[in-house]
Amino acid sequence: MNIFSTHTLPEAASTARIEALSDNIFAVAMTLLVLDLRIPAHAEGTSVWPYVAMLWHHMRTFAVSFFIVGLYWVLHHHVFIFVKRSDRTLLWLNLLFMLFVVVTPFSAGLLGAFDDSRTAIAVYGANISLLGVSLLAIWWYATHEHRLIDAKLPRPVIRLEALRMMILPAICSLAVAVSFLNTTTSIAIFVLAPFLYLWPAKRTIRPKTDP
Repeated sequence: MNIFSTHTLPEAASTARIEALSDNIFAVAMTLLVLDLRIPAHAEGTSVWPYVAMLWHHMRTFAVSFFIVGLYWVLHHHVFIFVKRSDRTLLWLNLLFMLFVVVTPFSAGLLGAFDDSRTAIAVYGANISLLGVSLLAIWWYATHEHRLIDAKLPRPVIRLEALRMMILPAICSLAVAVSFLNTTTSIAIFVLAPFLYLWPAKRTIRPKTDP
């Protein structure tokens, strides 16, 4: 028997394990973001506020990164509302997306420590942008010729979801470009970016049904 022979997953393989693993990775990554908020060394009997102020950059980056990662969790959730089955390629594309989720605590920590550095801004912006691009790859693969989705899902819905996934990467690319002119403005763009997703999108979401 050839142990290296190839085979395919069943056509209707469930997405349950993909979603379970993804949720756990998101939970760990979002929790790790807080590790940069360390209590600074302080003199006994002194006011706590000057020391809290020293953590301002880390607190700001933590809050923004938490909501950005949470936003991608919401987008990932929406993707798998529509995706009804999985295959081997989808598994690997999802792992690639998870790679960039796991890297986020590092890039956020770097930005919190060096938020006036164009390099730190570029690393953070690239990380967030690659999250969007890799999620879009999942969406494109699953929806191409309705490969892993309901055959009746309208194309306007497919295009709308793809557009929403690309908003944040586009804004992050803008923030990186602006950093060459002014790093403070670049950070402000990162801070404001998640608020664009507060605008509700009109979409019809149907629960999964067994194929």
